[in-house]
Amino acid sequence: EMTEEGYILPDKKHLDRMFFRKPGLPILMVRMPDGRDVPYWNTFYQQVDYQVPTVQQLMHASGLQYTRALRLHQRIAPALAEGKTPAQLDFSGFEEAKQAVCGWLEAHREYLGQMDLNIRSPLVWQFYDDTLKTLAGYGARIVRLDAFAYAPKAVGEKNFLNEPGTWDLLAKVDELAKKYDLDLLPEIHASYGEKIYEKIARKGYMTYDFFLPGLLIDAFEHKNADYLRRWAGEIQAGGLRVVNMLGCHDGIPLLDLKGLMPDERIQGLIDAVVARGGYVKDLHGAKNMYYQVNATYYSALGEDDAKMALARAIQMFMPGKPQVWYLDLFCGKNDHEAVRRAGPGGHKEINRTNIPPEAIDGLLQNPCVLEQLDLLRLRSTHPAFGFDSELEIGGEGSTLELTWRKGGEWVSLHADLARATYSITGTSL
Repeated sequence: EMTEEGYILPDKKHLDRMFFRKPGLPILMVRMPDGRDVPYWNTFYQQVDYQVPTVQQLMHASGLQYTRALRLHQRIAPALAEGKTPAQLDFSGFEEAKQAVCGWLEAHREYLGQMDLNIRSPLVWQFYDDTLKTLAGYGARIVRLDAFAYAPKAVGEKNFLNEPGTWDLLAKVDELAKKYDLDLLPEIHASYGEKIYEKIARKGYMTYDFFLPGLLIDAFEHKNADYLRRWAGEIQAGGLRVVNMLGCHDGIPLLDLKGLMPDERIQGLIDAVVARGGYVKDLHGAKNMYYQVNATYYSALGEDDAKMALARAIQMFMPGKPQVWYLDLFCGKNDHEAVRRAGPGGHKEINRTNIPPEAIDGLLQNPCVLEQLDLLRLRSTHPAFGFDSELEIGGEGSTLELTWRKGGEWVSLHADLARATYSITGTSL
């Protein structure tokens, strides 16, 4: 049904198939210069902030004299700062100014939005082409497609991973990317049991290994590497081209593990990370709906240097291309103050601390940081690594052994998750 605001509200049977991050539809009402409010679909953000006017701006908008404008300013400024909308402001005693002041406020909205683009529009595809060309010009070789599965829209369909629309979109973007010698990395969070990562790989794309971060924490917690070995073998057997990671700008993915290990074991991992200062963001009241637990990886490991170094060593030897989050490299700790400053919805700031340049020299004296840098250097220079190399997987119980071979070169990691120790042997070391 058409709403008074000017957008269609789907029937419940359609809404029940959709995934929203906030209650209600992700509609952002945007004020146009002619005073109209136009609805836009914003999957990720629908935040509207109202600019606090100065006393002089209130005088100009409303015609009030200075003394009365000052009194009105002292009343509405704190209310706007608290997040109240113009309709919620108290204009008692200033009724004659209400319409003009509300009009000024509505005309000076500020938006935090990530507006969905209309992929049926030729202008959007020109924008995509220009963007890929620009990124290639900067030297990029891999482009991550963030949350691409939300892009296709179809009447009566769900708003996430529509098929075949999602894959048609991906193929069309890939066609553009090939013009500029770019590889695509489609980003999508789904549980292991859904096997979406396999579907992406079968279509010829690289895919994120969102399972490794949780599997490593689990291996440390249970002093057992069985799940790690099993997952490494699955990547190898399936010929998957993955990009792996530990921490990242969004957090540590743990609910992705559903279907790979028992739910109670996953909950134990979430509880352990939260006990070490991490956050879990509930989805409008429903717990354990977000895929990420917000924490730095170093803090998730109990701020243990030996575990951090071993986790990095295993990442470097696991199948795939490593992605390294800068804060984990520098053993960054949970930044609760940044979360406090960010306010509601600022949970991701826990792992986004800005490191000032003057602090880098000091951090580069940290043995754990230097050890990680050595591991990155080994991974990027040793000739035995590569998608076309042979990988041998071994070990039992708490031990994990990964050996890479290519031509006459080889390099081997022997890791013990119970003792948090490792050793590396091979040629060209």
